[in-house]
Amino acid sequence: MLINHHHYSDDYLKQILSEVKTIALVGASPRPDRDSYRCMEALLKAGYRVIPVNPREAGNMILGQCCYESLASIGHPVDMVDIFRSSEAALGVTEAAIAIGVKVVWMQLDIFNQQAAELAQAANIKMVMDRCPKIELEKPYWTSKENASLPHAQNQSGETLMVNQLGSDILLSEVSEGILRLTLNDQKRRNALSERMIAELSEAFSKAAIDPSVRVIVLAAKGPAFCAGHDLKEINAARSAQDSGQSYFIWLFDTCAALMQLIVSNPKPVIAEVDGVATAAGCQLVASCDLAMAADAALFATPGVNIGLFCSTPMVALSRNVSNKHALEMLLTGDMIDAQKAQQIGLINHSFGTAVLTEKTMEMAAKIAKKSSMTLALGKEAFYKQAEMPLTDAYIYASRVMVDNMLKHDAVEGIDAFIGKRAPDWQDK
Repeated sequence: MLINHHHYSDDYLKQILSEVKTIALVGASPRPDRDSYRCMEALLKAGYRVIPVNPREAGNMILGQCCYESLASIGHPVDMVDIFRSSEAALGVTEAAIAIGVKVVWMQLDIFNQQAAELAQAANIKMVMDRCPKIELEKPYWTSKENASLPHAQNQSGETLMVNQLGSDILLSEVSEGILRLTLNDQKRRNALSERMIAELSEAFSKAAIDPSVRVIVLAAKGPAFCAGHDLKEINAARSAQDSGQSYFIWLFDTCAALMQLIVSNPKPVIAEVDGVATAAGCQLVASCDLAMAADAALFATPGVNIGLFCSTPMVALSRNVSNKHALEMLLTGDMIDAQKAQQIGLINHSFGTAVLTEKTMEMAAKIAKKSSMTLALGKEAFYKQAEMPLTDAYIYASRVMVDNMLKHDAVEGIDAFIGKRAPDWQDK
C-alpha cells in the first residue's frame, strides 16, 4: 500500500505509537536545551524504553540511559528508530535500521528522504517523516482516556505506567537548603529496583546533576527494606518471551548499570541513608553512593548465589569499596552482614541508632553543602578517575587537576578568606 508521506492519518500514527515499546533515538544529545533531549525525556515519561545513539556520547549516560555508538552496537531488539539527523543522513540511518530488523523508521520535523521511504516500504517497514512523536503524544487522538491501557503504557509484567506520572508515587523527593532527599517508597515490593524505580531514579539523578539549587543528594527509603535488589517477578515474566528473556535481561542490566554510573558520575555528592535491609542490587546501590550512613540494625548482602544467580553486577560496585577477600566472602556465601561489619570493611562510613540516623545523615549533608559546588564536583570526578590509573599516571592527572582548581575563582576566594580570617563567599565557579 502506498503511503502519502505528506499526510498521515491519526489511526496510522496511533497504531505505531501503540505497538512500539523500544525506541532507538539516533542523534541523542545530553544537553537539556536540545530537541532530541526533550523528545527523549517525553518518550521515557510515556513509558517507552528509549536507547540513545550517538557515537560522540557512546558509553555515557543520557537521561539515565546508556548511549550506544551505533544501531548495530545495541545488540538487542528495537521496535522503532527515531532520527534526529539531516535529511541526507536519514538514508544511511534507515539502511542501518533495516539491518537490525526494526518495525518503524520515524524521521523528525523537517527531515524528509523519499529514497529512504521507498527502501523502508520495500522492506515492509512503516515510515513516518517530518513528524515528532513528542508532539503526537500531546494530540487529542492520543491523550484521550481510552489510551490509558494501550501496550506502550505497560511494563514487562503488564503493569500500567501513567503518562507523565512514571513512578511518582514510589520515589519521593524534597529539597531544603541545597540538600535533595530522594526516598524510595515502594514498600510493597521492598523498594525493589523495578523498571519503574530504575527509570524514576535515573531521571531524578539526571535532573539533580544540572540543578544549581541541589548541592548534595541523600538517598533514603521507607519501610523495613532499603532496597531488595531487582524485581524477580518482572524478571520471571520476561522468560515467557521468544528469546527466553535474553533481550530484556540485556536491557535491564544495562539500564541498571547506567543508573549506578549516573550516581558515580553525578557532580553532586550522593549519600546513602540505610535504615533497613540492602540486598543484591540494593547493596550495589549503597556501594555506588559516595558516602553511606546506616542504622545499627541495617543488614547488607549479595545473596544471588543462593538462588543460582551470582551477583555479578553488584560485584562491580562492591569490589570497588571493600577488599577482595571481604567482597568475595559476601558474594560466595550470600550471608548477611550487620552495620558494624559493613563499617569495619568499608561498605559504609558510620552507623547510628535508628532514632538519630536521619539527623546524623543530614548533618553530614549540610556540612558538605556549605562547600563550593565547583570544588566538590571537580574533586569527586578526579577521585574516581585517578583511582583507576597507575600510580604515576594518577599523580600526573591529579597535578593537572590541582592546577586547574588553583585557577578557579573559588580557590582564589577560599585562600584569600583563610589568610584574611573570614568566611569564604563561594560563587561555585
